[in-house]
Amino acid sequence: MALSVAYQGEPGAYSEAAAHEALAAVGRPVETHGYPSFDAVFAALAAGAHDYAAIPIENTLGGSIHTNYDLLLRYHGTLHLLGEHSFRVRHALLALPGVLPHELRRAMSHPQALAQTDSYLRLAKLTPVASYDTAGSAKMVREQNLRDTAAVASARAAEVHGLQVLAHGIEDDDNNYTRFLVLGRRAAAVPRGVPTKTSVVFVPRKNEAGALFKALSVFSVRDIDLSKIESRPFRPGSLSAPDLLPPAEHASKKQRAEGGAIVQNGGSVQAGPQFLYAFYVDLLTASTDEKCVNALRHLSELASLVRVLGCYPVEKVMLEAAEEDPKGGLISITPLGSLVMPLRVAVLGFGTFGQFLAKRWIQRGHKVYAFSRTDYSSTAAAMGAEYFSDASQLAAREIDVVLIAVSILSFEKVTAALPPQLLAGRLVVDVLSVKRHAKEVMLRLLPADADILCLHPMFGPDSGKDGWHSLPCVYDQVRVSDFHRAARFLTLFENEGCRMVNMSCEQHDDMAAGSQFVTHLTGRLLSKLNLQPCSIATRGFNALLQLVDNTCRDSFDLFYALYSHNPYSSDQLTQFAEAFDELRADLVNFEANGAAAAQPIQLSRRVRSMALSKTVAVTDKAAALRREGKEVISLSVGEPDFLPAPAVMAAAREALELGLVKYTENGGTMALREAICEYLQRSKGVEYTPAQVICSNGAKQSLMQCMLALCGSGDEVIVPAPYWVSYTQMAGLCGAKSVIINTRADEGFLLQPHALERALTPATRVLILCNPSNPTGAVHPPELLEALAAVLRKWPRVVILADEIYEQIVFDEKHVAFATLPGMYERTVTINGFSKGPAMTGFRVGYIAASKAIAAACNKVQSQNTSCPCSVSQHAAIAALKVPKSFQEEAIANFREKRDYVLRRIRAVPGVTCETPQGAFYLFPTIAPLLGKRTPKGVVVEDSEALCLYLLDECHLALVPGEAFGDGTCLRISYAASMESLKEACDRFERGVSLLQ
Repeated sequence: MALSVAYQGEPGAYSEAAAHEALAAVGRPVETHGYPSFDAVFAALAAGAHDYAAIPIENTLGGSIHTNYDLLLRYHGTLHLLGEHSFRVRHALLALPGVLPHELRRAMSHPQALAQTDSYLRLAKLTPVASYDTAGSAKMVREQNLRDTAAVASARAAEVHGLQVLAHGIEDDDNNYTRFLVLGRRAAAVPRGVPTKTSVVFVPRKNEAGALFKALSVFSVRDIDLSKIESRPFRPGSLSAPDLLPPAEHASKKQRAEGGAIVQNGGSVQAGPQFLYAFYVDLLTASTDEKCVNALRHLSELASLVRVLGCYPVEKVMLEAAEEDPKGGLISITPLGSLVMPLRVAVLGFGTFGQFLAKRWIQRGHKVYAFSRTDYSSTAAAMGAEYFSDASQLAAREIDVVLIAVSILSFEKVTAALPPQLLAGRLVVDVLSVKRHAKEVMLRLLPADADILCLHPMFGPDSGKDGWHSLPCVYDQVRVSDFHRAARFLTLFENEGCRMVNMSCEQHDDMAAGSQFVTHLTGRLLSKLNLQPCSIATRGFNALLQLVDNTCRDSFDLFYALYSHNPYSSDQLTQFAEAFDELRADLVNFEANGAAAAQPIQLSRRVRSMALSKTVAVTDKAAALRREGKEVISLSVGEPDFLPAPAVMAAAREALELGLVKYTENGGTMALREAICEYLQRSKGVEYTPAQVICSNGAKQSLMQCMLALCGSGDEVIVPAPYWVSYTQMAGLCGAKSVIINTRADEGFLLQPHALERALTPATRVLILCNPSNPTGAVHPPELLEALAAVLRKWPRVVILADEIYEQIVFDEKHVAFATLPGMYERTVTINGFSKGPAMTGFRVGYIAASKAIAAACNKVQSQNTSCPCSVSQHAAIAALKVPKSFQEEAIANFREKRDYVLRRIRAVPGVTCETPQGAFYLFPTIAPLLGKRTPKGVVVEDSEALCLYLLDECHLALVPGEAFGDGTCLRISYAASMESLKEACDRFERGVSLLQ
């Protein structure tokens, strides 16, 4: 059978919502009935028309409702207090369905509600219009079809009157609570052990100095706390004589009814001054307590009137009205329950944070169901939660809220795996530290009828162990149809004293990147310095140590997630690095005497950190010796010793004659990109469109642009060694870290899958694979490439930069393009060009072939760098792609002859060993046995660089030391030279080595 509850106001009024909330714990349906006035509410309840009434008595912002104090006194003995309930007032902006915010011009509501939303209405540029009632305003908007007018009322008013909620929680002050009293026609005694409140009204004796002080002292001397005092003008004539002076025979019964409720001083109240006041006080004790009984007896000696209005449980507990027993007494009953209906919350992810929240909610009387992949059944049972090992089992339970308390990295996967029937029609809440990611995932994956609340309690088990008071809790009601349910859930945090912050997910992430992420970043950065306590530590230094400890105590997964799943964090990281550089520059450039302006120009830190390419250094020194008239043979530069095919030279001339000397498309002409696509399909079996090809001024530029497009500070670039000299420098220019994998000569300098697997980390962004290799000439066979791809499939974030510039120069091994391997096409950027196979080094044309996204990114970089490649060179490159196969075959035969000759001569030199290269035009011999020997001048050959300088100075032979390629026990020999030069170079090498002692 439904409970009938009276309230004042229109359907949808805050009082109606409070009535439902206050009596929800009874477990029976609640039927509410509104009345136009409080007098009518009291009269209807007293007449037996309803079971209960919910009346407001005071508001944190508006103060007391004085009328109801008067009515409580008037109906004393007829109506009884059974409980109290504090109702959070949340104002919403309501409008007709389909009306957009910009169409509104006015906002209608009760004057008090308009005052409480003044700031919001000003920002929204809405003119306030006063009305008789909040819910009445909603009713008026609907009935009069006011499309330019919004109502400020409760979300329930929107449900009742068929309006839409345009904004929720628009009140200026979050601390907006109304205290309601629940009234019934029969009293109920409060059981022992239940916190109790007694409401008393008294009228002090008139014309007596200090009367109020004396009256209140009866409580203070007995250590009885007062929680409230209120004064009202008192007119004796407003009470009937029987009410004012109940007969003695009625006193005991009334005293029993109110728990010793009524005492009086006898005699009628004399007519007196015009102003006489009654004082209403709330005592934090039971009226039957001995101290309270004595205090009331004492008070009756000091006051002309004393009445106990009611004795009832303190906030959140109410009493069921008792029936009189046959003997005339009242049945003492147990508390009916919490005035706020317990929420039923399913916590999915019952780890540390889930347990932290659940424990507090269970202590507050709410029902918690727990689910987790890890078995926490014993933990759940110990705290009073019901544990489930299968999430689908939860779907059959009556659940109000589904709270997903898992890590940021696993949130999407866990949410996608939840059974839809568990989520449908329920309020789904996340507690992630990043909000836009959670919002987007839930909007994409949850059923359409699931409400979505994004929540971030910005505290945890450590910071919240002593309470949640004043700790921030950010929330965004992303998609909420049942605002009452969402409000009840948020109350779980509000009632703990949290500082509630209503903020969009996007605003949260923007602010969190500049606060929470920066905090973690600073702590992690300082941890790299290995700071230690010391005897002269300041408070500031100790605070830094505490910061390091607090941040590093959290998992790195959390730190990474704050970075990877908050788009604003990346910008913050960049700003952090720029700020560091700026501060460093300020320190370096500061001169107290103002002389800084006279200092020489200083180059950037990145350029100062770069090393000059050792291939360039050797070449420049060789050129200097030639200028001195020395005959230097250089095998240091990777450049074919023959001219491009005649057709290429003719095409270059043709371009000039045709006037093809203007800018082209940024990424190269359509004709060249189409020709490259056709070549790759024909020679490698991989298909690209012109939009996936970007041509530049040489493969080196193509590679650098890829690095800039893909890498940033903190990223890792895997580089197998020996490596081409520019790889690590390019990574450094991008702010990335090079991770070197050393390969072995006895394994052909080939990258091994197990070594690659050890080097991969979550920070790995790029693997550079030069195949055929510069400097070793190694060619990875198909089966080894597949084994490497198998490892990389476990790391889908890693991009492979396949430097295949030497792919046309292979001997016995067949070259396989990495992009042809299963699953590698979208992740591979093929780097190629026309300098090596076609021998067009001076034309400077290179290209990439990649996914459209990466190609577009590289095109963007190039647009701010060099723009298009040389138009004449592009025309010549098209011709190179059409050169008959015989030209390349002849070149390979020529290279093979030279390779075999130099290899035979080098291997014959004592202390030198060399693997047979399968591609390119380099040898990379090991010279480790020669290190430590002395030159004829007595200089110790400490490393490969020292050996190369010795050979250049003494034998006028230019080679490149292995240090440039990451291996100081080797050196690089380019046999892309004439046979005559190679023979002389081998003679000089043998002679130079033979002179070492």
